Amino acid sequence: MNILIAEDNRVIQILSAELMNNWGFAFDMASNGIEAVEYARRNGEKYDLCLMDIEMPRMNGIEAARKIRESQSYFPIMALTADSGYKKACFTAGMDGFLQKPCFPGQLFRIIKELTVKLISVDINDEDVSITRVTPMNSEELQELRDLKKKGLTKLKLVGLGHAFVVHRNIQNKISHDLIGENKELSEFIDRSPSEPGRCHLYKANLHVTKDLFLPEELEEAIRNENEIAVKFDSVSDEQIADKNA
Repeated sequence: MNILIAEDNRVIQILSAELMNNWGFAFDMASNGIEAVEYARRNGEKYDLCLMDIEMPRMNGIEAARKIRESQSYFPIMALTADSGYKKACFTAGMDGFLQKPCFPGQLFRIIKELTVKLISVDINDEDVSITRVTPMNSEELQELRDLKKKGLTKLKLVGLGHAFVVHRNIQNKISHDLIGENKELSEFIDRSPSEPGRCHLYKANLHVTKDLFLPEELEEAIRNENEIAVKFDSVSDEQIADKNA
């Protein structure tokens, strides 16, 4: 996890750094909005989240967020401020979350996890399978992923294809096990998209997918069976799946 922190208060900087270190998060510390924009310009593709104070010298957090949104690839930004009156302006500027200071560390940690949810990207190059967790493209996709996570689901995209699949949250681990661990030529998963649910067959040779659509009476049993299989992959460490920002 890589966090950009924009905070001018030295005491809060120290406390924030201590929390990040305790949680095992890498971070950069900006002391004002101009520094935050510059950090984003130089390193924006690596950040999973920005914690943005509002009342800072030289440039406030709202203007900094606006400039980041105008010029950088998307990554989530959460306002972290003592004044609740800024909430509407923060979201108008393109921020994705709002938390009022002071807050409990557990509350901050929970929201960080909510805002850094990612989708799964699968790529095959010369039969080398790469499975990564990718930052959503925009705030709308982030919200979609947050809603899916509450249901134990996520999105899966295949590099080179525009279509995304709604899948069980552990499917990346199953695909990795099948195509990498077992060196199989085929991995199966259920696309749970409400419009066209079906059983997908992912072929390692060319990243090709075929899908057999379910009849309404077939879907419930198929999902139940896949859930029983997917739960076995809870023990597979997510650290084996690399993070990559969009």
